[in-house]
Amino acid sequence: MNKWTTILAAALACAGCFDNKGKPEDVPTVIGIKSLAATNRAAIVRVILRGDRGALPAALLAGLDSIKMIDLSERGTKEVPPAAFGLKGIKEFYFARNGMERIPDFTCWADTLDYLNLDDNAIADVPDSLGSLVRLRWLRLNGNRIKSLPASIAQLKDLRRIYLKGNALTAVPDAVKELTSLEDLTLDGNPISSLPDWITSLPRLRALSLNGTKVSRLPDDLSAWKRLDLLALGGCPVPKSEMERIRKALPDVAIVF
Repeated sequence: MNKWTTILAAALACAGCFDNKGKPEDVPTVIGIKSLAATNRAAIVRVILRGDRGALPAALLAGLDSIKMIDLSERGTKEVPPAAFGLKGIKEFYFARNGMERIPDFTCWADTLDYLNLDDNAIADVPDSLGSLVRLRWLRLNGNRIKSLPASIAQLKDLRRIYLKGNALTAVPDAVKELTSLEDLTLDGNPISSLPDWITSLPRLRALSLNGTKVSRLPDDLSAWKRLDLLALGGCPVPKSEMERIRKALPDVAIVF
């Protein structure tokens, strides 16, 4: 056997050595349980198991030391797998459309989590523990059964966006008043009929969406809305005179009636 034959034989013999590392394009994102089991676990940053209803053994979530994002949406399970809470450094967590009824304690990620998506579940109550997620910048709770938010939400000083579309809120939660970094507030489809005067004082608010609510009039003084770019009032029972007043007070804002 000559030198080149020896090299080729060695290369072929080793061809399967790296099968468990996955293809370069599979890392750092892994999609599906089968791929998760077959990919180099040390390199994984994002795990997407959305819609994959296969069994999720706890061992598959062990040792994912570099993971920053995990999507467990649409898996037909009401509760977060306990093994998920053993993951360290999670920044983004998705658990949408699973029929979740109770929000678990996410304080294990209090120092890292900045995006939480619990859309379209069956959540009625938001626990005080959610206020411990002080790094949170984006909170999605659309399509649940929420009637109020706890006072602890006021501790989320870094929160930029909160989406509460399609819940059972009859008023803008008082805790929102303390969210001084808030830029985007969505309350579409809630049975809210009026807005508190303080809503115009949110210093960084850029977008307020109230589509499909019962709001017919905004606060008398709108002059504090210095940064507002978008105001959505589609489907709201706003009389023509109020529309004219709003347009005059906010000439530089994109307004949708």
